[in-house]
Amino acid sequence: MSSSSPKVVNATLNSSTNEFEVFQTKPTRSKFDFSSADPSQNWIHDNQQGWNTAPQSNVNGWFTEPYDNNIDHHVEPGRFSTKDTATTTFRLNMEIDDIPVFTKVTDYTSFRTQNIIPDYDDIITAEELKDPDEWDNRSYRDPLPGIPINRVKAPYANADQYLYTHFELMRQDFLIPLQKAVKAYKEAHSNVKGDDVGEAMEVLSFQKPFRLYEHVHLNAIVFGSRQPLYRISFRLPYYVRVNWNQSKRLMPGSLVLLSKDHFQKDLKIATVVERGDEPMRGPNRFEYMVDLYLERDNENDPLGFGDPSLSSEDTYIMIEATDGYFEAYRHVLGVFQRIAPEKLPFSQYLVNLSNSVLVPHYAALKRQYDINVQPSKRNRQRWPVDIMGKWPIYGTGMDKTQLDALKTILSNNLSIVQGPPGTGKTFVGTYAMRVLLNNFNESLGPIVCICQTNHALDQFLEHILDHSDAIVRVGGRSKSELLKYHTLYELKKTHERPRGVGRLYRNRDNITAEIKTALIELYEEPCVTLDFISSINGLRPRQIESMKRINEREKNRTTSSNLLDSFGIVDNDSDDDWEISSDIPSTPSTPVKNNKNNKKTNAKKNTTKKAAKNEWAGGNPNHNDEAKEKPPNPVEIWLKEAIDYVEEDGTMSSLDDELKQMALEKEKGLVFEDMIDERELIEEEELKEVITNYTEEPRKNPFIQIGKSYQRLTNPGPDERPQRKIVNYKKMKATNTFNTQQFNFFEDTIDESALEEESTKYSLERWMKEDDVSMWPLPVRLKAHKKWAEQRNAALEAKLNSLMKQYLTMSTEIRKIMASFEAKICREHRIVGMTSTAAAKYHDLLEEMRPRVMVVEEAAEMLESHIISALTNSLEHLILIGDHQQLRPSTAVHELSENHALGVSLFERLVINEFPFTRLSHQRRMRPEIRSLIDPIYKNPPLNDHPEVLQFPPVRGMDQSVFFLAHEEEETNISESASKVNEHEAKLSAKLSVYLLLQGYKTKDITIITMYSGQKQMIKKFLREERRPDIDPELIHVSSVDGYQGEENKIIILSLVRSNSNGQIGFLKVANRVCVALSRAKHGMYILGNARLLCEKSDLWNEIVGSLEDRNTNMIDTKITLRCDKHNEKTEIKWPVDFTEVAEGGCRRICNEELPCGHRCTLKCHPYDHSDYRCKQNCEKILECGHRCLRRCCESCNPCLQPINIRFPCQHTGTMECGIIRSLVLAPQGRTCPVCKAPLSTK
Repeated sequence: MSSSSPKVVNATLNSSTNEFEVFQTKPTRSKFDFSSADPSQNWIHDNQQGWNTAPQSNVNGWFTEPYDNNIDHHVEPGRFSTKDTATTTFRLNMEIDDIPVFTKVTDYTSFRTQNIIPDYDDIITAEELKDPDEWDNRSYRDPLPGIPINRVKAPYANADQYLYTHFELMRQDFLIPLQKAVKAYKEAHSNVKGDDVGEAMEVLSFQKPFRLYEHVHLNAIVFGSRQPLYRISFRLPYYVRVNWNQSKRLMPGSLVLLSKDHFQKDLKIATVVERGDEPMRGPNRFEYMVDLYLERDNENDPLGFGDPSLSSEDTYIMIEATDGYFEAYRHVLGVFQRIAPEKLPFSQYLVNLSNSVLVPHYAALKRQYDINVQPSKRNRQRWPVDIMGKWPIYGTGMDKTQLDALKTILSNNLSIVQGPPGTGKTFVGTYAMRVLLNNFNESLGPIVCICQTNHALDQFLEHILDHSDAIVRVGGRSKSELLKYHTLYELKKTHERPRGVGRLYRNRDNITAEIKTALIELYEEPCVTLDFISSINGLRPRQIESMKRINEREKNRTTSSNLLDSFGIVDNDSDDDWEISSDIPSTPSTPVKNNKNNKKTNAKKNTTKKAAKNEWAGGNPNHNDEAKEKPPNPVEIWLKEAIDYVEEDGTMSSLDDELKQMALEKEKGLVFEDMIDERELIEEEELKEVITNYTEEPRKNPFIQIGKSYQRLTNPGPDERPQRKIVNYKKMKATNTFNTQQFNFFEDTIDESALEEESTKYSLERWMKEDDVSMWPLPVRLKAHKKWAEQRNAALEAKLNSLMKQYLTMSTEIRKIMASFEAKICREHRIVGMTSTAAAKYHDLLEEMRPRVMVVEEAAEMLESHIISALTNSLEHLILIGDHQQLRPSTAVHELSENHALGVSLFERLVINEFPFTRLSHQRRMRPEIRSLIDPIYKNPPLNDHPEVLQFPPVRGMDQSVFFLAHEEEETNISESASKVNEHEAKLSAKLSVYLLLQGYKTKDITIITMYSGQKQMIKKFLREERRPDIDPELIHVSSVDGYQGEENKIIILSLVRSNSNGQIGFLKVANRVCVALSRAKHGMYILGNARLLCEKSDLWNEIVGSLEDRNTNMIDTKITLRCDKHNEKTEIKWPVDFTEVAEGGCRRICNEELPCGHRCTLKCHPYDHSDYRCKQNCEKILECGHRCLRRCCESCNPCLQPINIRFPCQHTGTMECGIIRSLVLAPQGRTCPVCKAPLSTK
């Protein structure tokens, strides 16, 4: 059939429903596919051309009705057919006679049963089924097939469609990076030949969508506070160097993928729970350990609990996607699934885009407010207002727009306040909260405050703390000293634990004990018991009796051996290394061959056991129980020739392994030593925030080691070795009687009957007919026992899995009780603060609190789904404060942000649709010339200056307070990564910072910001190189633009970085980021960048640069002018080296300022005063004695150093300093002539 032929499908008409059922038997597109569409991106272009300007087109393609995408083609790995035949239902339009019209139907409720944790099909199969024609050949502006689009300019059909769209967008935002990570890894691995794995991965070590961890093994079962965990050990690839204190790798809450077949069929998914500032070190110097929670196992090949026999240890590789932090998605998606469509708060605004705003229900009953927030005093005035009427004028200190914003907040049940930079939106928000606290008592319930970051939350709560100390801060611990004792963690210490939780903790401890017992049986009982063999009918009754007789014979042999020993007779047939016991030792390694070594090991083991007992309180349950002598196990006696022991480290070392280890040691840290991808980096404080937000409370979790790391949990019995026993199944292979070396191919013939006899000689089926099991050869015994042990171990692992689920269930019950307990504490307070991530994570706590008022600060930076997941059924009043023209929400997948409008916040979506809001108009942060930089962004209405900013002083030592230092020095890539750096700008930034410090500014007054984290690291490096004994520029804060949102400082130095011949300007074309970068400075703003490139590639920058060029004073040039106030002399700087001319912060001239001593300063011109200056010129003052001072000016004048001649009373003469002679004359007692030693005093 040609490609132009119509597609033929099988369809059946259902007469009762008038619907066709179309059966699709062969998937030709992705399960996430849409019908073809050509959506317009004009809305994006309109909004990038200038904020608050009218769109230039009426094309509305972005916001047409979304396509249905409910077709689910589920393909199993290794299968050609689909798992289920997909059936799509189409409605038949019966009003048209001959031509039926089909409409694709999407089930918008399907997301409620969607697994949040992806599976093999979601990550691997879905990626393989993507149609290259749709995915690879599409324009970068086209949406991704099969994924819904956020309806920015049109209402949703219903709440289900709204919730479905945002759920699916969020899910795809973390799923697509996982798909790309696995695909990239498989492609890289498929290109590997031989042992060149390291070399192949080296090629992808930068700009890859995954991070790789090798030699992954199970290490322990850890009993966490919320779930049972696996502790795994891993190694980094030899080409990777990690500074863990600033690394995004394996952050708690990150999703990791494990596989032992390089993702061909095996896939296990886990989340990182515990990493610490730096991962724990493993027994090997190159090994690290982290604790994981297994989210999704491979049912066909489960992770299990390690191999007790050490015969085959699974080795995994582990990868994590470089983009997307799973913890930020998990709780949001879970909340979405639980939201009932009819109970979605504010659905008339969120779904229907209604502009008819209502009054909060609680406020409608009151209406009359007192807006005076001053502390209550006897003569305090009331400022009454009717929130629905016209307000009188009071001395609030607010401008008109701030008062309008206050009225909007108090009177609208969904309030939006836009605050451009420096306009005081936080002040208005906290003022409104104080009004509510003054006018309502505790019956209003706690007011919930949500901020994007911990730092912003601390600042917001500190503003309220002066008015009310009834504050609770939920989530990560605060760095604010003022809020230290207001955290939920600290407040819980002052309350009694809730009733019933102690019983749950005891029940969970009992489950922990059961898990320990099962692991002991799994690891310390290598041989099955006769009872178990009988229960599975592994042997016939006669064979069981034969096995019991072996036990009796062994007892008799032991008795006779002891009798011989008592007479001093040596029994050469006895086995010194054999113990008859089923009480199993510990730890793996090579079999012990020497009894002398055993004594040493015993001593060492005993010491270890004592230490282990003491560690229990610290979280290690691997202590040893008292030894109890057990009856001998006949099966163990039966297999005694195959029983081996393992040493404490559990490793079987060989020469090859040691050589590999030495080679690895040589290469470690030497290859690519300085190459750290900027995507790996995170601020140290930000990393600590992530860890504290995730882990909640510090706790040392108990653990039991497994696999080769297993440590014996029971004490050895009398005369028993301390090492753990294992059955060595390698002895199952019988000795080959066929001599291949003596076989002559041309002369000899093979006796086929002999080979056949050899193969049947150790057949288990043959020997099962033999009733006397003592006659069975060792290989047959091992075959039989391996079969039995596998059945027993499978039963034990099933029991362990059941116990692990019980542990999780019990932990969930504990969490529910603690949530009610924490909600009770929160309800006792007036203000509850948390981050947006914590709001989703602790949604159960929010529901228990039943808040009626919620304030969201920096709401325009938050994804719409983050805000929706924080809403509760009890909520009556939602206040959104932010500025959509500054930073927008960040996403992991850029295409979803741009082409699917995921990056459009709820704040921005409502403003675009003309929802009533108030915009603040007067900025109080920046000098007017700094504010003018953002005039192209805030045009209608323009941003005005408050009178107080006109009083801000100019920057000392600079000719202009705003200046763009233009250059065309090329940028460079850092270590082949995506990060860009500009060494010229980094050096200029460091030199300019030092110059400003010499003007008397403190390090806290200066901030350097840049768009690229690679540049940030380079600037820090050059600041370190500029350190002097008197100043330390390293203390200057260097930040990314995104990280400095909401902050301000006296002086900002902005490094734009981008300068190239390719015409690429990257982040500099994003108006929101530019707005943030240009609006942080109060007194001085200095920009370093390639102005010509920016003007060519960005209309916004062209307008900004043009406004600087049109000023009366020169504010842009290739040279920046420094001004010396002392000499009124100017110095032009173009290159970093030019700062040597003003090394002391002044100008080229000598200072020559008159000092208090009357001399002139001889130093090179400097702006600092002379209070610490030491004049080194001759003093020449006339002293009391009449002589001139011969000392330096900075030295004390006395005593006089002028030499004079003197005659002593004894008539001897001499030459001495004037000061010494005066002291002799004034106090001659006890002094003698230096020549004759005669006393000088005549008394």
